[in-house]
Amino acid sequence: MWSTGQQWLIWLLIRPVAILFWTVSHILSWFHGKPPLPPISNPLLLLSATELSHSIRTRKIGCEEVIKAYIARVKEVNPIINAVVQSRFDQALEEARLIDKSLLVNDRTEEELARETPLLGVPVTVKESIPVRGLSNNAGVPNKTRIAEKDGEAVAALKARGAIPLLVSNTPELCLSWETYNPVTGRTNNPYNPLRTSGGSSGGEAALLGSGASVISLGSDIGGSGRIPASFCGVFGHKPSSGYISVQGHMPTSEDPMWTQVFVYAPMARYAEDLPLLFSSCIDDEEKLKELRLDEPVDLSKVKFFYLDRDISKVTSRVHGDVKLAMSKAVTHLETTFKVPVEKIDIDEMKHAAQLSCMLMLRMKPCHTIFQKSDDNLTEWKSVTWQWILWLLGLSRHALHAIIFGSMKWFADTYSDEEIFKMEECKKIIIQKLHGYLGDNGVLLYPTFPDPAHLHMQIYYRQMNAGYLSLFNLVDLPATACPILINSKGLPVGIQVIASRGQDRLTLAVAREMERAFGGWVPPTGTSLLEVKTS
Repeated sequence: MWSTGQQWLIWLLIRPVAILFWTVSHILSWFHGKPPLPPISNPLLLLSATELSHSIRTRKIGCEEVIKAYIARVKEVNPIINAVVQSRFDQALEEARLIDKSLLVNDRTEEELARETPLLGVPVTVKESIPVRGLSNNAGVPNKTRIAEKDGEAVAALKARGAIPLLVSNTPELCLSWETYNPVTGRTNNPYNPLRTSGGSSGGEAALLGSGASVISLGSDIGGSGRIPASFCGVFGHKPSSGYISVQGHMPTSEDPMWTQVFVYAPMARYAEDLPLLFSSCIDDEEKLKELRLDEPVDLSKVKFFYLDRDISKVTSRVHGDVKLAMSKAVTHLETTFKVPVEKIDIDEMKHAAQLSCMLMLRMKPCHTIFQKSDDNLTEWKSVTWQWILWLLGLSRHALHAIIFGSMKWFADTYSDEEIFKMEECKKIIIQKLHGYLGDNGVLLYPTFPDPAHLHMQIYYRQMNAGYLSLFNLVDLPATACPILINSKGLPVGIQVIASRGQDRLTLAVAREMERAFGGWVPPTGTSLLEVKTS
């Protein structure tokens, strides 16, 4: 484990990187400004997926009308946020017309339709790394073409429940960054301030949701990839307990047994009420659904609440005052509303979160990277040093973060078995202590990330902050990112809610209460949702 002295050394090594990228990011921001997003004018875009599906089933609105509204909004905002990789608008419109026609001659009751197709006619957007038949599944890799021959199992489940995929969205090259950029599609911008990052690797999905161009979406999460974009873009993102949603077909993937424990698909939504519906609709296994009990009501007055507002590592950033304010608001609300204590806890071993999550996950059998000589053999690599030379000469085809991953993988593989054993033991202690607090009826409030959305490229000196997120992949606990407030710079600020494995319904229930208390998603035009709905 890193000693205090080693942590200080890492902190010192990060400083020149921080100075460089802080300076570059500010200079670039002077020349790459984008106009603010146009306001949302179509009221259909302000309905939740739950409301949309009910209105379509009861023929209060037409499915084609809904799909046209979302296509128009995507076309309106994408020149600013740059989130779309490939669309299927024509197919989506045809599927919508078929739904409208089928409802005219339908002989099923509304209850039957709700049970069998709870997402009937609802548009859904999907991260490019997740296969949607006929669309790119290339995950931002240059000079390659990978088209999905069939839907991934999770996408197929969503379609079977009536959802209509609209497009696949941008991701960093091979999903290897917490900022969404690749040499093929470019950089995705934050809908609240295009000079800032939308996060990654599900940044395309979060940007579409935050801008009102999507209502529900499917991302993925191995180190916070669904939660940090949700937090930066003011929407809800859920990292579920592993094994419930099939991750078949994802690019990249790994054959390591640990992969399916730490890597999950992440349901993301503008409205908290849609998360349980979206989550359950991704699962095509009745036994798994019974285990999750997502339809079972949660009495929050009987839930045990805990919080931590920082970690104590020297290698992570200090928690921003806005994030502390969001945490304070959430804690105060729970205490006053439900008359329950929210206990501040301290788990000393969590100061190693960044090291544990990064090193142990990097030690897995390789996933797809830019270094493999062949997609058929992930263990035989090309030279990492040569890629660095090409990048320094401006000749590399690949994104910087994809090259950095190779160096980090090499570094992780140098750890001795004794050091890895110590990390595994520390991981076990964290799991024991967390479960000791949470049990089957407790939740932990914790920062999603130490800061609100930062300028593009600044993630390169904030990499260690991902320990706030990736720890919960490592220990396989469900976590839901929830927006709490908009700060003085107009940026969303939120927290995440964690529970024991399999207790996803608790974090989703708290997310819905946070939305009820603090308003949830706020349109990025600076107008409150209430004002938009009543204007």
